[in-house]
Amino acid sequence: MKLLDTTFLIHYWGGREDAKTYLKENPDSEFATTTLNIKEIAVGRELQGKLNRQEILTTFDWITLLPFQPEHAFVAGELEAELHRESDVNQDKINALFGDLLIAAVAKNRGATVVTKNVEDFERFDTVPVEEY
Repeated sequence: MKLLDTTFLIHYWGGREDAKTYLKENPDSEFATTTLNIKEIAVGRELQGKLNRQEILTTFDWITLLPFQPEHAFVAGELEAELHRESDVNQDKINALFGDLLIAAVAKNRGATVVTKNVEDFERFDTVPVEEY
């Protein structure tokens, strides 16, 4: 399973060639995203004054939508605790990674690979596979 990050969703919606190419090169993959990623899309659309729930859901209706579940919270707890153990990571960095940490937890729990342009944001979670498109 390929878990598409918000950057991928934005680039797909915008018609960027790199997103289209990735999909063409991975035709047999199961694609998913999380409700957290949809929330991030909704924030952006609201800030643009263009929030339309149905438009968002229709645009991404070909992607399996994974809700954040209690089991994901426990995985997120493990991932965040690992960050707290690293001497070079402070609370501000952990706060900045919060959304990505929750998305990484869903990916880890589901055995999915995160697909993103922001590889460095997810590489901190060394137990979560990441691919750049």
